[in-house]
Amino acid sequence: MDFSDAPAGSVLTANTPESAFERKAAQWALIKARVDTQTTLLNRLRDDMTADLREVGIQDEKGSYLIELPRPLSVGDKQFKGMKLERYTIQGSDENEAEVIARDLDVQAKEQNREAAVYERLFPLVRQFDAQEAYVLYQEGLLTDEQMDRIFPETEGFRFKRVPA
Repeated sequence: MDFSDAPAGSVLTANTPESAFERKAAQWALIKARVDTQTTLLNRLRDDMTADLREVGIQDEKGSYLIELPRPLSVGDKQFKGMKLERYTIQGSDENEAEVIARDLDVQAKEQNREAAVYERLFPLVRQFDAQEAYVLYQEGLLTDEQMDRIFPETEGFRFKRVPA
């Protein structure tokens, strides 16, 4: 049932807290549907414009693509004269490559009678909690229910969602 189609003889009146909540629920559902639709449209436009920018845009020295508009556009209180697909980089790490390099350096150090500590410094032994082992210890009777509750506390959370009709 659409909110606007609510029966006139409803037990809810404008003065009851339930009717205020019903209006809020209807408003929330309407806005959520609009946001979902707008997000889908926005993502499609972004994908289409990305293809356009890569195909006909001017690429700058940093690898970004730019298309200038024939005239500036004003939307709300903001004005813009073009669209840019801006290139950026993120510094990552390759642990496999680091391991190969560290092992090679340690081999070289040993061959030159120097201390080989690059691998140990890049990959130090770290104590790590093993949740599965806690359950094994519990099954063996070495951990109690109370201790397990302390090790694995429950966290309460809430999510906002519709109840289907």
